[in-house]
Amino acid sequence: MAARVGRAARDRSRSRLTPRGFVLVLAGLGLVLAAYWERQVVLLVPAALCLGVVALGLWWAIGAVGRVRLGVPGVIAEGQSAALRIVGDARQVGARWSTWAPGPERFLLLEGDLGEGAQASVELGSHPRGRWRLAPVEVTTLDPFRVVRTTRAIDPRASLVVGPEVLAVGSSELRSNRTEGRLAQSRTADEVDAMVREWRPGDPQRRVHWRQSAKRGELMVRQEANPATDDDIVVVDTARAAGRGRDAEDRLARAACSIALALAGRDRAVQVRETGEPSLPAADWRDLRSALAAFASFEAHAADEPRPMDADAAHVVALEEAAPEGWSLAPGTTLWLVARPVDPPRRISAGSRVAVHRWIDRAGPVRELA
Repeated sequence: MAARVGRAARDRSRSRLTPRGFVLVLAGLGLVLAAYWERQVVLLVPAALCLGVVALGLWWAIGAVGRVRLGVPGVIAEGQSAALRIVGDARQVGARWSTWAPGPERFLLLEGDLGEGAQASVELGSHPRGRWRLAPVEVTTLDPFRVVRTTRAIDPRASLVVGPEVLAVGSSELRSNRTEGRLAQSRTADEVDAMVREWRPGDPQRRVHWRQSAKRGELMVRQEANPATDDDIVVVDTARAAGRGRDAEDRLARAACSIALALAGRDRAVQVRETGEPSLPAADWRDLRSALAAFASFEAHAADEPRPMDADAAHVVALEEAAPEGWSLAPGTTLWLVARPVDPPRRISAGSRVAVHRWIDRAGPVRELA
């Protein structure tokens, strides 16, 4: 997640005379007028020196324009410190820089000098989850004669992207019994196995479902579960979390992002869905930066129309205080109840053959519930 130095920033520069520059310009012009009035050509020599120094300062300032680059911080997680890198030309050693710290309220002025190599690393500190616009950076440079001050405003045109804190999840916690759960559900419903299809050439004999074949009068085989559909769908209950504040959204984001990354770490196609209005952009859940960037924009909004729970969900992530006491989930589903560390556990009936795990915020899964 190292910063990248680039020239994509938009910048503006302005140059103006310092008090010393004004004095030299006035002195040079005065000497020119005196030489003309007194007919003393010798006075043009000091006039040329005064105006020449100012001209050299302006030439130096023009050469300094276009030399500053910014290295914006990459995507980071909560608790990590971000740094903005300023890289200038060798002639800008000691130049003064200033910017504003990003965040909900820009009230902290950051400033300093370009050190050795005309570089500086600006510590922006840690920030809460979200996307925080980076403020323009101003670099003020003086020419060697101190007669021209050049101020360059560089807009990085980027945001500091802060994703949720990610915790490790053990593989044993992520096991899904979607196939077994569906089979159990179908056997309960008049012994009908819904996971069958017609026999096709090449299907092995061991997959023939003899009971359904006899019932239907043609060979039927057991349908293999699609792991990308059955095992790796993570549903985040944003509808019930709507209106509960930023803390609730952050707790949901930390748990859901950790679970999605752990599942995708096994090189599987993970899908993340929401019960409320969608707020997550498309992301490659196998990539940490992509997952953090997606959950940086995560928000809980109630759906315009009530939506039924996704029947294919393998993992459901919900706030413990918002989850209903009776919640019917498909057999084989894992229900993750996200709780604050100080909250006592709740007993929730999630349905037959549903695993219920408690997720303590910033601590991870705890198997306190059966």
